[in-house]
Amino acid sequence: MPRPKLSSPDQPLVLRLLLQLYELLASLKLAVVVIGLSAVVLAWATFVEMNYGAEAVRFGVYRTWWFSLLISLLGLNVFCAALIRFPWQKHQTGFVVTHLGILVLLVGCFVTRLGGVDAQLPVFEGHVGHVAYQNTQHFELEIVQGGATGRRVTVPFSSGPFNWSEYGRLFFFPWRLTRCDRGVLYDRHGIRLEVLDYLRDSRLRPAGPLRLRVRRAGSAGQPRGRSSTGQWTSVELNVRLIEAQAGVHSSMVLGDQQRLPGGEAVSYSVAVDGLETRAFLESQPTGPVEGMGLVVLCVAGQRFELGVDQLARGPQRLGATGVGVELVAASPQGIQLRLTRPAEGKEGSEAGGGSGATSLFLLADSPHFNHYDRRHGVYGTLWAPPAAEGRSGRDDSPAEAPRSHYPRVDILQGSDGRLYYRVWRPPRVEAMGRLKGDGRPVEIFGRSGRPLRLVVEDYQRHDLPGWRVEPVPSRQRRKGVQTRRARVRLTVDGHVEEFWLQGMGMDVLPFPPELDQLYSVPGQGRVVKCMLRWDTIDVGFGIYLHQFRRKLDPGTDQASHYSSLVDLRARPDPQQVLPGGAKVLIDLNQPKSFRDPITGRTYRLYQEAFRGPWKPGDVVYERMMQEERPREQLFMSILTVNYDPGRGLKYLGSLLIVAGIGIIFYMRAYFFRPRGARPGEQRDGQTEVSAELESTQRA
Repeated sequence: MPRPKLSSPDQPLVLRLLLQLYELLASLKLAVVVIGLSAVVLAWATFVEMNYGAEAVRFGVYRTWWFSLLISLLGLNVFCAALIRFPWQKHQTGFVVTHLGILVLLVGCFVTRLGGVDAQLPVFEGHVGHVAYQNTQHFELEIVQGGATGRRVTVPFSSGPFNWSEYGRLFFFPWRLTRCDRGVLYDRHGIRLEVLDYLRDSRLRPAGPLRLRVRRAGSAGQPRGRSSTGQWTSVELNVRLIEAQAGVHSSMVLGDQQRLPGGEAVSYSVAVDGLETRAFLESQPTGPVEGMGLVVLCVAGQRFELGVDQLARGPQRLGATGVGVELVAASPQGIQLRLTRPAEGKEGSEAGGGSGATSLFLLADSPHFNHYDRRHGVYGTLWAPPAAEGRSGRDDSPAEAPRSHYPRVDILQGSDGRLYYRVWRPPRVEAMGRLKGDGRPVEIFGRSGRPLRLVVEDYQRHDLPGWRVEPVPSRQRRKGVQTRRARVRLTVDGHVEEFWLQGMGMDVLPFPPELDQLYSVPGQGRVVKCMLRWDTIDVGFGIYLHQFRRKLDPGTDQASHYSSLVDLRARPDPQQVLPGGAKVLIDLNQPKSFRDPITGRTYRLYQEAFRGPWKPGDVVYERMMQEERPREQLFMSILTVNYDPGRGLKYLGSLLIVAGIGIIFYMRAYFFRPRGARPGEQRDGQTEVSAELESTQRA
């Protein structure tokens, strides 16, 4: 189809350049280049999807800036090619309709990309769900100051579908062109968040033990530098993470302890965050331990000293933190404390088993077995007087007072990966410091006249108590059980911490964050808690799951078919069933559409997956069935929530393209052929010239 030429040499330079640019954008040459390049990219994207999956091709191709630029250039070419031929003639109807259909289709795709939703909505049987989890994530910084939770900061985070260390080894695509949020993501008000590394899937490997060598040094009466002839004693200490049935969040960090031939003990533990490290370094009493003993508590980075005698008289308030502490029980081995704080709603009650109440267990001779309230950043140390002193004789004590029976050395791997030690000889702490791993000995118990020399022989840093983090290669990635982790450097008021942060899953399970899903960094009078969460969307209505139905393949435990029987309920009244939303069956490959009465959006719900079953006695079952009638088993259904605002435009555009092609074929074949021409002939300039030449030759 001939295209009019707009520019001419007699026009002003600026106008001529603009018209030439307009002609270039409308040219067939540009269309051939853009369409050919788009075909190459789409073919390339097919290979990427075959090798790395749909998520990879969305991240590396379809949602990139350069692909958007390419498609925008295609749309601009189509638009200019149609506009430059205005006013259109009747025989151009099919051409115009086809180009209009392409533009409508491209606009629909952009509308879907900008406002579409594709998320997962989990819901338990007998419960209502309204929050859907998207496939994008963010960091959440929670600032705690003066014991009260302040503002929350949300930091968007784009990570990509692979481990960051793999991008240089992946084929089929220049992944460096894609956007990954590396480096500094947030730097305001004394808080700096940096992402150093990211693992799309990871696993834990056992970390090696701490190996020490200990030897009796020369006594205090011997000349300096002269030592006894004692042999070196090897000490090997491990740290374990004991997981409860509910998961790592209910686990305990169990350190290790070994008695030396001289009666002293060496204990070892691993800190899970900077608050525990600070609590260890600030645990030294200000004076000798007397009476029934002394408790040093660190609450969100603030230090408090409380005598066991004082605690025995009744509950105590810890300054402006709002935390109260009460002595529950005491024995020669240790004490149990109850911490109370203002009610924190459902999340707080789930974590503490009551209205904001948690427990601490502090042991006199075995601090490596202490049980802390890590979620709220509460750590403590019990210092007890020597056992030889006997009871204090108080009649109002709740139980027998705790006692220390032998001196010991406590070693802690701090959150910075360094080893710290403190030397306890009742009734005082003799020394505290850093234990270096360069083979140089450290002398301890020097004041007692029986000094020891301690040397670090072998040490492997723990990323998590008892474990090291290891990436899972993309080719070995597990389905459905991926554990994403980010290596984060968080700076608060000049205090720097580096740590692996595990991404949180769907928060529908009734448990607080796991041990490595929440990390606390102390600052000056405040604490910043960091979490990695999925982005969520409130769909605007509630989905009540009456029953989840599952059929198994004969002789196996594999599900062959499953579906969900749900109600569509209004919010904020979860008992009101919306019109047309009563007992709707959502089946595999049979989605149902629901309309949000607030926003007017129409969501399509697909049956995607499920979890369970949980049975009576399981932690999840007991937590979720507290207010429900008993069931034989409990399921959680996972529904896909899809909202495509550009679906109508894409359907309309596709219909217009088909209609335009049909019009072109029909009108050229029957309406616009020359008179007397055969039905297969076309009417264009070249055909007319050929006909004239043929008639001339005949004449």
